[in-house]
Amino acid sequence: MPRLEATGQVKVDARLDEPLWSRAVRVGDLTQTAPIESAPMSRRTDVLLTYDAENIYVGIFCHDDPDDVRARQMERDAFVRYDDVVELWFDPFASERFAYWFQVTPGGSLGDALIADNGSSFNKDWDGIWYGASRVTDGGWVAELAIPVKTLSFDPSAPHWGFNVRRKRVVNGERGRWASPRVAYPFFQISDGGRLTGIEGLEQGLGLDVIPYVKGLTTRESSDRSFGSEFDMGLDLRWRPTPSSTVLVTTNTDFAETEVDTRQVNVGRFPLFFPERRDFFLEDAGAFEFGLPGNSRSTIPFFSRKVGRSDDGEAVPIVAGVKVTGRFGDWTVGALDTYVDSVDPVPASGMDPMVPGVDPQNLGVLRLQRALGDGRSVGLIGTSGDPSGEGGRYTAGMDLRLGSARLFGEGHSGFLWSYLMGSGGADEASGLAYGVQAQSRSSRWETDFRAQRVEDGFDPALGFVRRAGVDRYQGGAERTWRFEDESSLFRTIESGLDLIVERDLVGNEDRWSVPLDLARVQFWSQDEVSLRVIRQAETIDTPFELGGGDVQVAPGDYDETRFRLRFESNDRRIAGFESSLEVGDYYGGRITRMSVEPVYIPNAYVRLGMSFEDVQIELEDGGGDFRTQLYTWRADLNFNPMTSWNTFLQYDTEGKNLSSQTRLRWIIEPGRELFVVGLMGFDKAFSESSFTTSDQSLAVKLNYTLRF
Repeated sequence: MPRLEATGQVKVDARLDEPLWSRAVRVGDLTQTAPIESAPMSRRTDVLLTYDAENIYVGIFCHDDPDDVRARQMERDAFVRYDDVVELWFDPFASERFAYWFQVTPGGSLGDALIADNGSSFNKDWDGIWYGASRVTDGGWVAELAIPVKTLSFDPSAPHWGFNVRRKRVVNGERGRWASPRVAYPFFQISDGGRLTGIEGLEQGLGLDVIPYVKGLTTRESSDRSFGSEFDMGLDLRWRPTPSSTVLVTTNTDFAETEVDTRQVNVGRFPLFFPERRDFFLEDAGAFEFGLPGNSRSTIPFFSRKVGRSDDGEAVPIVAGVKVTGRFGDWTVGALDTYVDSVDPVPASGMDPMVPGVDPQNLGVLRLQRALGDGRSVGLIGTSGDPSGEGGRYTAGMDLRLGSARLFGEGHSGFLWSYLMGSGGADEASGLAYGVQAQSRSSRWETDFRAQRVEDGFDPALGFVRRAGVDRYQGGAERTWRFEDESSLFRTIESGLDLIVERDLVGNEDRWSVPLDLARVQFWSQDEVSLRVIRQAETIDTPFELGGGDVQVAPGDYDETRFRLRFESNDRRIAGFESSLEVGDYYGGRITRMSVEPVYIPNAYVRLGMSFEDVQIELEDGGGDFRTQLYTWRADLNFNPMTSWNTFLQYDTEGKNLSSQTRLRWIIEPGRELFVVGLMGFDKAFSESSFTTSDQSLAVKLNYTLRF
């Protein structure tokens, strides 16, 4: 890739009129992965790359009819599904496991993420400092990106950088890619990217980011309606002692700008998983990933949401924290230590019993990984501390990843993951957890097998376990039929079968389930419909409660059949929706679960959406009836790509709580942001009663990054 001498200030305006673009290298043509694998793209895409000592530059020209370009998403970090988009990633270590991902849309939306574990982990909540602009032209749309070297970790001695780029056109659902354009090789599979050679002479300066914040907060307490206010400030330091390592220090950590969690309806026996959203923990989070990939992570040794939260979910002040991550040759290192403050016991709901307090303590994790080439790796992990403050706890484990993208020949990938870990403490029970997963993929078939055991005593204090004391086996296969003739009704048809068996460790069969996807159909209109049949049997040894204890599922043997129908409209229209309906047996009774999610996006400035979920359960033998409804409303206003105002409301009939968050985000420039965040809650004791206000707050926070 051609290196430029000092070019002076480049104006990132999507004009591509600076002299540097005449010396840039052009990436080869993109090739379709959908709807017709290996076919040329119907519209050409020009991707230009060059760099100087301080920046990587990317120029993009997507040839198209301007009437076919979808440009309705402008907000920073938008989940892009309604617009055309170009995505690209860089692996500056040639690690074949970690990468920086960037995206740009013709509407002006910019997004970034960290990819880890060869594509198994995708952390879109990460925000880097970089610059981008786009515009629609008579010949399609153009984008220009400048990515400062100071934003990236990299290995100066790496023989090349991994790289890939892909484009999506909404008008016909076409997707094209530069390197490895095969369905069997997912775009985020870093081991199957292309190579950029000749990158050298990059300069990171001191590699130091100083990130102070100031915050003003006004609150109103629900108990006595009194007002309070406070002023706070804190500091983060990010230092790269070498281009391939990062030290992040935080003091008086604050997360006032973090988006609230979306509520979920849980009608099962086991806890739900909520993702991490806080910036300090998202930074280089991929260095701490462990075990089986994706949805299999129901048993993990380190779950950062446990840090800074008590057992009942209340915030625990983080006095200070330090995180060290780096890549040294074939080794990847991640170390994290935080010191959390004490929390005094408080009455639950204004009366006994008391919610226990938390003592101040250190919570830490150390992760080591060794790359073995071609996406393979072996690693160790250890954690120390207990967020409940009840004494020292530890967890330790090791994991292994084998296989390759061409294990079974060209276009046929195969991988194997395995892990072993244990937990214990001075006065606590100890136990093990271990598992294995094998997966293969081609353009027609995808197969997956998993086996896991979690002993009763396994309890990682800093981790997450969906269920302990269980053996779990799962195996399945999925077949895809692809139709290349646009005159046909169907574009793809998928059908699959899984078998899931869970047994308690006494040896009794606890549950088996056979989810059968009769058909998941995508039409050439890009509308989708699917039908699933779930056949399962389950033995319940102990009762569990629904609806706050008013409804109880009794012990017994249950035999169930359920049907699930789902529809999703295409993304080309300004108004669309998703809906699903599930009906059938539920622990001796019946369940009806319905959801609908309409969305309206008339232009790049406005996005209005809502969702409604209704769950009705009728149990037999005096178990009672349970019904809950969950409503969410969202209004996103975008004044320009750097300024957005998001309002999010949630209400559930079970908790009878209406909560809202309104958040104004102004990106003064990348790395320097102003947030105005308002939180408001309303409760009502009975269905017929009126709402009363609960706690309310308004926070104004400024983050300001200084780079040296």
